[in-house]
Amino acid sequence: MSIFTPPGDPLLRMVVPEVPMEEICSSEIQEIIDTMYAIARGERGDTEKRVMVGLAAPQIGVAKRIILVDIDVQADRKDLGSLNAYINPKIVWSSEEQVEEREGCYSVDKHVMGIVPRALRIKVTALDRQGTPISEEFSGFTARIFQHEIDHLEGIRFPDRVGEKGILQWVEEDQYPEYRKNWQNWPVHCPWDIWLAMKEGRSY
Repeated sequence: MSIFTPPGDPLLRMVVPEVPMEEICSSEIQEIIDTMYAIARGERGDTEKRVMVGLAAPQIGVAKRIILVDIDVQADRKDLGSLNAYINPKIVWSSEEQVEEREGCYSVDKHVMGIVPRALRIKVTALDRQGTPISEEFSGFTARIFQHEIDHLEGIRFPDRVGEKGILQWVEEDQYPEYRKNWQNWPVHCPWDIWLAMKEGRSY
């Protein structure tokens, strides 16, 4: 049985509540963060396969505004960096300049990828796991991870950003290395109807 919330679960379409300041240092919240770290580290062992560079609490069935983000990894996902926890994160500024890049998600069928437009630069405010305020600017792939994970807290997944007229792709697991090289010209697309069925928990 998967540790991840199934793609059709209504939780993944919900706007989840903030963590109250007085609860951040509670054993409940600290245990959630520790569990998220353990799960993420377990998905970072083989960079030739899918690797986890971010995780949001709803993805493991927890309706809390908590995310993990690898703040050092590059877009090729080869050299992994350090995972940091962010509580109640908000994007308070984003650049008008956008860039398109491939994305996948543990809350979407593992075969589905997509070309997603995201802001190139953002400014994020949040709290760390001790409740200390954070205000930082990020660019490039790190900014993309933040946008992807904060979307989860709003009930949004990357195919929603791609849209019906965008590009969703279908990639077999043994094709990941080739896909990383040729994602911009990948020939096999995923029909929009399949994403809608997946999102609503219907067979596809």
